[in-house]
Amino acid sequence: MKHRKSKTPPAETIDLYAFSDTSTRLKKRKKIRLLTNIIASIVLALSVLATGVLGAYLGLSGLQVGGLDMDEETGDFENLTYSSDKNVSYILVVGVDVSENLSDIIVVVCVDHKKNTINCLQIPRDTFVGTDVPSTRVNAVYGSPREGESKINALRRKLASHFGIPIDHYIVFTIHGFMNIVDALGGLDINITQKTGIDIEDQITYQHHTIGPGWVHLDGNMATGFVRKRKGGESGYSKGDISRLEAQRLMYVALVKKIKNMSLTQMASVAKNCYNDVATDLTVNEIVGYAGVVKPIPFESIGVYAVPGQGCTYQKRSLYSIHKADYVQLFNEKMNPYGAPITVDGIRIRELHTELGLPTTGSLANAGGTLAEVITEHNQGDGSTETSSKNS
Repeated sequence: MKHRKSKTPPAETIDLYAFSDTSTRLKKRKKIRLLTNIIASIVLALSVLATGVLGAYLGLSGLQVGGLDMDEETGDFENLTYSSDKNVSYILVVGVDVSENLSDIIVVVCVDHKKNTINCLQIPRDTFVGTDVPSTRVNAVYGSPREGESKINALRRKLASHFGIPIDHYIVFTIHGFMNIVDALGGLDINITQKTGIDIEDQITYQHHTIGPGWVHLDGNMATGFVRKRKGGESGYSKGDISRLEAQRLMYVALVKKIKNMSLTQMASVAKNCYNDVATDLTVNEIVGYAGVVKPIPFESIGVYAVPGQGCTYQKRSLYSIHKADYVQLFNEKMNPYGAPITVDGIRIRELHTELGLPTTGSLANAGGTLAEVITEHNQGDGSTETSSKNS
C-alpha cells in the first residue's frame, strides 16, 4: 500500500462550516496536537480493520421496492473538506477487504484537543448512500472513485457531502495488517461472557473452534476471527453485522489497555514494524514522535458511538437506513464540539426506509458510550458480546 506524506491542504479547500480559513488554521496547528490525534486514531482503529468482505451480506427484514430517484453528485471532486476549528481534528480509519476495493470498516475519530477527549463514530458498511454507488452501500464508495480521484478521497468526499463529516487525515488497514499488528502488540485479552463460549474461524486453516468462556488471550489469528464473526442466530450476534460492530467495542477496550501498559520504546517498535501494513498521509516519525500522549487519556474520555438506523431491503439488497434526525443530534453532541451544527437539510444522506414508505422503528444499532461504560455494561450483561442496548 502506498503512503502519502502529510501536507497542507490546498487554498481552495472547502470549509464545511464556512467561517474559517482552513489552510491558515492547519499551518498554525501545533505539531503535538496533530500527533496526539494520530496516535489516538491508530489505537482506536486497530480493533476494526480486520473485518473485510465476508461474502454474505447482513440479512435484515424489510420491504423490497424499486424505482427510487437516481443520485447525481455534482461539484469539484478535487476539493476536500477539513475541520474548521483548531481545537478539533477528524481522522478517517478504514478497514478494507482483500481486494482493497470495499471499505467494510469505516470509523471517524474526533479528537477534541482542548478538552483532551476522543469520540469515535462507527458507520455500518451496509448504510444506504444513494443509487450512484454500486450496491448503493457506503462500503462501495471507496472502490468507486471518479476519474482522476483516489479511492480514499472518494470516501472523504462522500462523508462530507452525505454525513457532514470533515476529514483531516486518514489511515487505511488491510486484513493481513491487523493480524500482524496484534501479534506485534503481543496479543490482546478479551472477556468472553457467553456461558458456552463463542465459535470463531481460524484464519489460516479455516477450521472452527470455540474460545471462552472467561478471559482469553488472542493472537493475531484469533483476534481476526473474533472481529470478523458476524453470523446471525448465534449467542450475542442476533443482529449480524450490527452485532459485530457492537462487539468490536470490546476490542477497543483491549487495545487501549495494551497501549497504556506499553513503554514509548515498545510503541516505537510496533509502529516501525507495522508501518507497511497501513496506508496513511502521515509519516512514521510523526506517529512515533508523541506516541505516549494517548496514555493519560482515561476510558471515561474515550467514546464509541454508532450511526442510528434500521434495516430495510431495496432491489433484493439488505441495507441499513439511517435515522437522519437522530444522526444529526448524535453528531452535533458527540462529534462536533466547536463547529456550526449540521442540520437535516444540510446533509445529503437519504433516509431510505422513509422513501420506501416504511415506519421508523427503534435504532438497530446501540447508541454506544464511553469505553468505561462499555466495560461496565459488558461485565453486567446477559452473556452476550454485545454491549447493553442504549437505543438512540
